[in-house]
Amino acid sequence: PVLLARRHTACGGRTPMPLSDIENCAIGVTCGVADVLLLQPTNYWKNAAQQNLPFTLNPAILYRGVVANAFNNGTCVMSQFFLKGPIERMVTGGRARKLNDTETIVVGFTAGSLGSIVTSPMELTMIQQQRHGSSLPATVKSIVSEGGLGSSGVFRGLFGMMMREGIYCMGFMGLMPVVRGKVTRDYPDTLGATPYTARLSATFIAGPIGCFLSHPFDTVKTCMQGDLARTKYGNPIQTARTLVAEHGLASLWAGMPWRLGRQCTSVFLIDFISSELAPKMFPHAFEDQY
Repeated sequence: PVLLARRHTACGGRTPMPLSDIENCAIGVTCGVADVLLLQPTNYWKNAAQQNLPFTLNPAILYRGVVANAFNNGTCVMSQFFLKGPIERMVTGGRARKLNDTETIVVGFTAGSLGSIVTSPMELTMIQQQRHGSSLPATVKSIVSEGGLGSSGVFRGLFGMMMREGIYCMGFMGLMPVVRGKVTRDYPDTLGATPYTARLSATFIAGPIGCFLSHPFDTVKTCMQGDLARTKYGNPIQTARTLVAEHGLASLWAGMPWRLGRQCTSVFLIDFISSELAPKMFPHAFEDQY
């Protein structure tokens, strides 16, 4: 979301017109869906490691739940970016000013947390499909009939999802621009020499921090959503205690290498797609560059 919001002011040449919220959301949905279609296996491997499921290279298993996940990720990117604007206006009181570093990080966390309320049921559906291999309609029907529309069913694992997305967005929507600005100011002749090297440096600083801090919440959420019947995992605290008791503290970071690799790859993928696709989808915003 940060890359999409700021991408067009970092290009060489004249500064193009800013894209509207709807146009940026359209790019965001495209990037979110492409991310899933290309990197879905890493998501399965991460979920499998967290739930102690066997490793596989079978595409039929790796791409279980891909439709739900594509809809989930596309909606997630769009909603987080869309929420960022209103939250920023609340923080500034509607005044046209730049957020300070603390405000930037808080806005990122808030946008991520609120956006997850919409996407949490989609991720639950994907995880249930990955475990049981049922169709999308059958999975949704099973979730509702077994757990209902509340925290035992559709919104199971919501707290972990809110914390994961809040910290994740705090990293990429908050820490990343803060670190990028610091790199640009403090290392103008090396890492901050161009917008691209500054972004690359910020990615490999903010990315691992956000991933490391958010991963325990992701592990708890994944285990809860994989066990809809609550045969082993109950609420978030009980789930964390069970994992630590059975597998040690490190189990809360199970599958993290897969997730970290995917997140870092996603940053570059989103940046590439937005820079290549945006001028073709919305040429009016880039007329001065041609």
